Amino acid sequence: MPQAAAVLCAGLLLAGCSSASSEPKAGSGGDAAPAVDAAALDTGSYPTSPAAAFGKATTENIVEVEGQRLAEFTVAPFEIDPELTAGKMPTMVMRSGKNLGVVIGGTSGDIAANRNMLYGYVSTAATNTPNVTDPSRSVVNAVLRFGTPEDAAATAREIQTQLTTVDDGAGIATAETVDVLPNTLVSTRETDSSAGRTVSVNALTPHGDYLLYTWAQAPVGQKDWTAKTVAKAVSLQGPLIDAFPAQPTKAQNGGVSAEFPMVDQDKILVYAVPEADSQAKLGDDMAAYGPRGMSHRSTNPPLTHRVLTETGSEHNAVAKTTVYRATDDAGARTIADEFTGDLAAQGFTDAPSPQGLPDAKCVTKDTVRGTEIYCMVVNGRYVGEASGLDDKKDVDQQISAQYLILEQADQNA
Repeated sequence: MPQAAAVLCAGLLLAGCSSASSEPKAGSGGDAAPAVDAAALDTGSYPTSPAAAFGKATTENIVEVEGQRLAEFTVAPFEIDPELTAGKMPTMVMRSGKNLGVVIGGTSGDIAANRNMLYGYVSTAATNTPNVTDPSRSVVNAVLRFGTPEDAAATAREIQTQLTTVDDGAGIATAETVDVLPNTLVSTRETDSSAGRTVSVNALTPHGDYLLYTWAQAPVGQKDWTAKTVAKAVSLQGPLIDAFPAQPTKAQNGGVSAEFPMVDQDKILVYAVPEADSQAKLGDDMAAYGPRGMSHRSTNPPLTHRVLTETGSEHNAVAKTTVYRATDDAGARTIADEFTGDLAAQGFTDAPSPQGLPDAKCVTKDTVRGTEIYCMVVNGRYVGEASGLDDKKDVDQQISAQYLILEQADQNA
């Protein structure tokens, strides 16, 4: 499960939604939902109106914004192998070359930083929890953007040299080749773990201004799987990154470049309850992600990608709360319906709705992390989701504030 902000891209079915007026809206089953009592809503200190427009990225946040946009053009592990659905870290925006150190290890972060890596995105997933009798298979897939093709290629060569000559505690990797990847630098290594002996492969593929990095690990008897998986990842990632509309990361004369992208893709982030400044520490938060971008962060990536694609939820806001926007009201209810079944399958049980908001649905589940709490509310084309750990009152306040914000959302956007 990804540990970044708002990791659970799953929601809860609502019987229906109603406005704050006395006119109830129809529920998903065709029955009128109970009326919302706006005066009774407890929103705590959370804002209850949409945020001001975010405008274009600036020199201060352009790297985060570009990294967030890149998520939609980074192949998700389940697209490489449909069994790779258990999200792991690192899954995140990489805001500098230094971040590569937590992905590859050794001095790779210094190498990338010295070669002026601009930013990147990395997604990680496994097949299941490792154990001695049935160890998992894992994949890390990353896309790194550099200023020039020469820097991308030089980084690949220097990291390959590090992997095949320096023991970083995991042993020295052996340089190898994959027939179908003539431009890819490959190395493999066998290691022992509590799950048994495993084989891993590192693959570095320069691709224009980008460096594609893939790592695959499997039980030692499945080395062929690692080679095929790396080949599949590269074959998918190359064409996908070619479609990425990359933008400059520096303004010619400082300030805001005319070519900088909008922070709020599709004008949806304004409808999410924002993070407090002290909490917005990851490059992944305060973002607008597409279906693939959301799937990287999900406990059920294939479901998330499919449902958001089918319902036309082209961009989805991730902040303190999450907001989805379907093509129409039916699509919003579909998002709720589909995600509900997934949460129920995970063992979540019903919890009381917030005061004054009977058409919000809340569930809880006791986990090793504590009591996880999720609440969701649907309003026309929009679906709002709030979550928290151990503090039901806070989650109730989040979703109540979210409801009032969505009452003011543009249903024709």
